[in-house]
Amino acid sequence: MEDLRFFDAHCYVGRYKTFRAGSFYTTEDLLDQMAYYGISEALVTHAMSREHHPIDGNAAVMEEIKKSPNLHAAWAFLPAASGEMSSPQELIPQMISQQVKAVKLFYGSYTFAISDWCIGEVLEVLEEHRVPVFLDPDRELDTWDADRFDWDAIDSLCRSHPALPVILSEARFRSSNRILYQLLSKHANLHIELSGYWAHHAVEFIVREFGARRLIFGTRMPVRDPACAIGQVAYADISEKDKKLVAGDNLRRLLAEVKQ
Repeated sequence: MEDLRFFDAHCYVGRYKTFRAGSFYTTEDLLDQMAYYGISEALVTHAMSREHHPIDGNAAVMEEIKKSPNLHAAWAFLPAASGEMSSPQELIPQMISQQVKAVKLFYGSYTFAISDWCIGEVLEVLEEHRVPVFLDPDRELDTWDADRFDWDAIDSLCRSHPALPVILSEARFRSSNRILYQLLSKHANLHIELSGYWAHHAVEFIVREFGARRLIFGTRMPVRDPACAIGQVAYADISEKDKKLVAGDNLRRLLAEVKQ
């Protein structure tokens, strides 16, 4: 599995509010887990960015990633009109200049819509710079809720912003596969993050029908055991070339395509 060079798109550091006994929250523990499971790199968000406020969490994660060159920050954003963050026209170039090249929209946690009337000003600037956007509808980090996406809103978002890499990331894709396949067939910019997407031969089906470039490896550490997501890729009945794309090269490509 070392040859797959796993790049985890969905990790957190920092103390989160519903802490499971036996789990972890420090950056040092995350690095230990990555080494144990053979994960080369990780895209990291601070728990405060999700559960408290992006301003505090985004600043905190920049300190944590200094502990290893294998960690890369992802920032959380809010709609512009509330004035809680600097304007996207100002903040997003600043973010990219600090080598932060991915954004998380925790719209379930912070109760906002992913329609253009609400978050469109942010999406327009992210699209201009080709910054990958992870959409997360869950209210809690440690949750087992399923199928929370507003699929009509995702369809409109992908159609309105065709140059924006959109990555769906939720606790569990369970009963929405038929809808998901329709959207994948319509929108080349739509991707799935694997931490919540597990089903019999799911990886094989997506690779066969839509291509390996549509899948992004992620584990949701520390609230999920990474073995499930790793196993889905490592033991999938797909080519070694496609395994490498899913394991990490797809995410590396998206981050490399971000424009200054």
